[in-house]
Amino acid sequence: MYELRFAAADMARVRFAVSPLWEVAEAVRCLIDPRQLAYHLPWLDAVRPALADLDIGPLVAVQPLRGYTPDFLSPPPPSAHTTIDEQLRQVRTTPLSQVRAELALVVSDRRDQPVTSELAELVRHPQRARQRLADALEACWHRLVEPHWSRVSALLDADIVHHSKLLADGGLDRVLPALSPALAWSDAVLRVAAGGSGQERIPLRGNGIVLQPAVFSWPLTVVVSNRRAAPTVVYPARGIAELWQPVETDSSDVLAALLGRTRATLLASLREPANTTTLAHRHGSSPATVSEHLSVLANAGLVNRARRGRAVLYATTALGDALLAGGLAGRTAAYPSATPAAAAHDGQVPTTSTV
Repeated sequence: MYELRFAAADMARVRFAVSPLWEVAEAVRCLIDPRQLAYHLPWLDAVRPALADLDIGPLVAVQPLRGYTPDFLSPPPPSAHTTIDEQLRQVRTTPLSQVRAELALVVSDRRDQPVTSELAELVRHPQRARQRLADALEACWHRLVEPHWSRVSALLDADIVHHSKLLADGGLDRVLPALSPALAWSDAVLRVAAGGSGQERIPLRGNGIVLQPAVFSWPLTVVVSNRRAAPTVVYPARGIAELWQPVETDSSDVLAALLGRTRATLLASLREPANTTTLAHRHGSSPATVSEHLSVLANAGLVNRARRGRAVLYATTALGDALLAGGLAGRTAAYPSATPAAAAHDGQVPTTSTV
């Protein structure tokens, strides 16, 4: 259990961000941890040909299934739209003192797992370790994540748009409990049911926190904390059910008669924000066709556009929601948000750095 106490300054410094490098490190973990891989089997089928000559040995050595993983492998995103190049540059310029200290923590927190020869070699040569790990992360980005990044980033952006709206509508009281069942918020204290049976208080020092949706660590909730940046709460992104394969969206015959079947289906689908590429993938249509239908729905006031970085996301308006509520009354949508029933970190992913 982690406890984060907010002062006024911390509440003013709560922000959302996406970390491409976190997704890379967790994609590697998916290859060795069947509990996380279960959610990404279609992805594994797609990347399997790229695994033959991909050297993930250094990353596997420092990412035990239980115990500490170095924080410098996935540095906190400095902005909402951090790029992979920026984060890889952060890894390559990590102070050697930090590399040395964090690799030592990997060894001391092995939890009855043997220290492999690969890990021992990395610990003995921190400068070489930093280079090898950065190179491995870059190679894994190009092979495992980059080919699918447009789809992954669209889902992450949609999650942030959804939760930013909750934050604007109801503040921290509304958004924090909605992120994950592992989070509890009361009296300006955020409690995270993760990290084991004990309780650890994480100081915020007026830096606030970073809220980071994640795909490849789904459904875990993770707290990453060190003295160099605001703590990060990594939570499971919404909509994972439709990430790798289309999921049918339910729309009523009444709405179909009013709007047309395609537009009614798109409107129902946009209860989760999405861009045209995601919608095209979801419904087996072309982006141009989806864009044309979205323009009609937008002109009718049923959906609106929200820009996040370079992406344009669509979501239902209050009028669209009201129309769906009437048209789908008594029906159950087949498109799930896939928010996990339980998602607590149990010490099997990166948690807290004390260096």
